[in-house]
Amino acid sequence: MKKLFALGLMLLSLSPLSQAATTLKIATLAPDGTSWMKMMRGAADDIQKATDGRVKMKFFPGGVQGSDKSVLRKIQIRQLQGGAVSAGALNSISNVTQLYSLPFTFQNVEELRAVRSEFDPYISKSLEDKGYVLLGMTEGGFAYVMSNKSIAALSDFGGQKVWAPEGDVVSQTTFDKAGIAPVSLPISDVYTSLQTGLINTVGVNLSTSIALQWHSKLTHTTDFPLLFLMGMLVVDKGAFDKIDAADQTVVRDIMKKTFLAMDLQNQKDEEGARAALVKGGMNFVTLNETEQKAWHQLATDTLTELANKGVYPVELFKQLQERLQAVRAK
Repeated sequence: MKKLFALGLMLLSLSPLSQAATTLKIATLAPDGTSWMKMMRGAADDIQKATDGRVKMKFFPGGVQGSDKSVLRKIQIRQLQGGAVSAGALNSISNVTQLYSLPFTFQNVEELRAVRSEFDPYISKSLEDKGYVLLGMTEGGFAYVMSNKSIAALSDFGGQKVWAPEGDVVSQTTFDKAGIAPVSLPISDVYTSLQTGLINTVGVNLSTSIALQWHSKLTHTTDFPLLFLMGMLVVDKGAFDKIDAADQTVVRDIMKKTFLAMDLQNQKDEEGARAALVKGGMNFVTLNETEQKAWHQLATDTLTELANKGVYPVELFKQLQERLQAVRAK
């Protein structure tokens, strides 16, 4: 009888019901209270319920864990298990992460969505090969130049104090090609730098400019979308592999649904942000045809330089461009 009781205890200890809970600590620059954080917390609740508490997520919003660069370093030393970071921050890990965020790649969000099912797996695999699991990508929207004066030509950047995201090789190279010496700062320092006058020109999507209150220090937006901003939620593969295979599937499925819903919400937020900025007195500046060509030529020169630096996967980008041509032909 004692032997049977001992055997029962052993089997119970091996059952999924006794599996130790895994908590994924995830940091992000997204402020608490934003649509992104609300949806992430909702997904975390769904995951915890669906796994009977075996998988939990704890979020650190608002940049309390530092810049994207700091978050990635903390993941590497196991202080964190994951982070929601910009695509640009992941360039040092895999250049495939830059595929969607190169200048003038997309004309609208519909083009991006038309190719994601084909090209998302390339990004996911490239990160997994480097020890990261991609749980989702956020369509942040197009970045626009916002400044304290009208920027209607490349020459208007003269004398401006232009921000470049810390470690963002694409932005840095673009400014170098344009003869602009930008001020490199982490996103967390931008608002204070706008207040003090250290910078007066930024590149950002419209909803983020409001969420982070940058718009309150700026008066003009150049109404010419430069590139599409993507955010990526990555977790350490070692930490994720400790989760039971069935629970991993639950996490992936819930995150997939959440990110699909989030992309639709982000699109609404961008539309709402534009309306709010117009109502608040923001001046939207249009470029004439000559200047549009000049900006496109700058992008072409930048892509050549970035290709030489190995910043993005050249052959895969060519494949993406061919696919976009087919999409546009339809």
